Amino acid sequence: MPSRKKAKGKARKAAKEAAKAEEGKRQAVIANQRQFGPHEALMQRLNINATPLSCKHGYGLVALTPGDLKICQDVIRTFIAVFTSREDVMECFIEASTVTHEKYPDLYSSKLLLESLVSCLLSSGTQRVLDEGDNCPARLFAMLACYFEEWSNVKVRKTKATLNWTQIFEFNHADDHTLVKYLRKRIDCSCLDKKYKEARCITKMGTCCNPSCSWPNQKVERSMMFCCTRCGDANYCSIEC
Repeated sequence: MPSRKKAKGKARKAAKEAAKAEEGKRQAVIANQRQFGPHEALMQRLNINATPLSCKHGYGLVALTPGDLKICQDVIRTFIAVFTSREDVMECFIEASTVTHEKYPDLYSSKLLLESLVSCLLSSGTQRVLDEGDNCPARLFAMLACYFEEWSNVKVRKTKATLNWTQIFEFNHADDHTLVKYLRKRIDCSCLDKKYKEARCITKMGTCCNPSCSWPNQKVERSMMFCCTRCGDANYCSIEC
């Protein structure tokens, strides 16, 4: 039977480890907020209201009722709030989608609302690339746009079998070449043409799906990656991974 002294020592050690883990989570949240900015500031950067812009990059082509506009605002606000207060990307998607799905179930089956939501996020991401030197907010908008686009293709249009989570997650740390190309391909204006010419010289990077990958942030040159022959979505940096 362990002595009382050893038991107390184990308890202190466990408490220290728990405190260390909690501090790690807190620092990750702070890093997330530093990367994307506070969610209030991100909401102000959305092109969802009638903000006078020389170009809205395709957003607003479909007129929404005030009620539908409020739904889109609330959904995006929920996702942004979660993404600036959590560390795990998948947990963020699960929590935010669960909350918004319960509150607005019709949105996730409405082709019109999903298209408007994606259009708003693409427009906002495009404007951030044009206005700011820091593309972190644009990456978040692109990642959310990709998620809702994938959801629509799988659940509403039924043109795909499963969501391509690899593509969605890659926008979390996407290089400028990948980010600008994605946005430029989906807007109906030429506003990103100049930015795309500048970004074309940047090497495209992909994310290895092996969580134990030795590359920093699991990032490796995309042309060197291997695609899973079974699912067609997962990418790996090597045969070993």
